[in-house]
Amino acid sequence: MKTKFINISVAYMNKSLSVTECALLSLIKGLSKKKGYCFASNKAISDTLNISDRTLYRMLNKLELRGLIERDTQSTGHYGKERKIRLSPSANMSDYNI
Repeated sequence: MKTKFINISVAYMNKSLSVTECALLSLIKGLSKKKGYCFASNKAISDTLNISDRTLYRMLNKLELRGLIERDTQSTGHYGKERKIRLSPSANMSDYNI
């Protein structure tokens, strides 16, 4: 998955989120349009944002703790896990105040 640009929502820009966290939320929102959730791997997301896997893990945890995203992981048997990342209703930002 090679993304040439990410439309960063101005609604995500505030003092409590870094620019990279805003870019991550915007990327998740963009990748969720077709199915209602983002299913991109950590590698694909971290490569797109040019960040380490560890940094992505910390950012996803932070966004989940703040209630901005919801993650659902299910085992797919011997073949690994399937993860879905959704923006929570509070992240659909007409009245975003963190």
